Amino acid sequence: MQAFEVLRSFGMMHDLSAALIIGGKDVELERKHIATMNVIIATPGRLLQHMDETSDFDGNNLKVLVIDEVDRMLDMGFKREVDEIMSNLPRKMQTLLFSATVTKSLRDLARLRLSKDAEFIQIHDFDTIEGRVSGSLADEKDVEDARLKSITPTTLLHYYMELPIEDKLDTLFSFLKTHQKQKILVFFSSRKQVRFAFNAFKVLKVSQNLLELHGKQDQNKRTAIYF
Repeated sequence: MQAFEVLRSFGMMHDLSAALIIGGKDVELERKHIATMNVIIATPGRLLQHMDETSDFDGNNLKVLVIDEVDRMLDMGFKREVDEIMSNLPRKMQTLLFSATVTKSLRDLARLRLSKDAEFIQIHDFDTIEGRVSGSLADEKDVEDARLKSITPTTLLHYYMELPIEDKLDTLFSFLKTHQKQKILVFFSSRKQVRFAFNAFKVLKVSQNLLELHGKQDQNKRTAIYF
């Protein structure tokens, strides 16, 4: 949705058509228009559904494939979808992969048909920075120089706390209670943890504006929470 809104902001100045293809929307309406679009922004599952079920949708004329958050797309949750999508696309096309965390050693990139002379572009040599920060390649001055070259804004502050696991939710509850006038995003590693924390904090009245967001919600609800 965010990528589509950015495209719309400058796409109106160009003679092109674009579609947002995601679950929860009217699939029949999508079928009527998807084959005539210049640009399609889609989630893997929905795109694969159209490849399988929409008779006049043909990917053989595709010129450019862009995969955002490529490391996430190649994890256990999306491997099958990505493999099947790639099998439906032409061999000759430009493939662009974007990620904040992808590295040269990401072995699964080979499955995305990258040529041997593929270009690897990054703002900084993260491999070198990580090696320096580990203290094995250079002295303290080099480590500090590497950090100063980071793209992280100098005004952005990071804090962390090391806690026993049994104190984690109590501490989070206290933090949320004392920061109720701020917008806060809390991430958990699983959907069950999201559900548990949401229900617990709702009963404890941690905030009047408490929302949960996870993959088992229908798309309309997730969209409403997003906005």
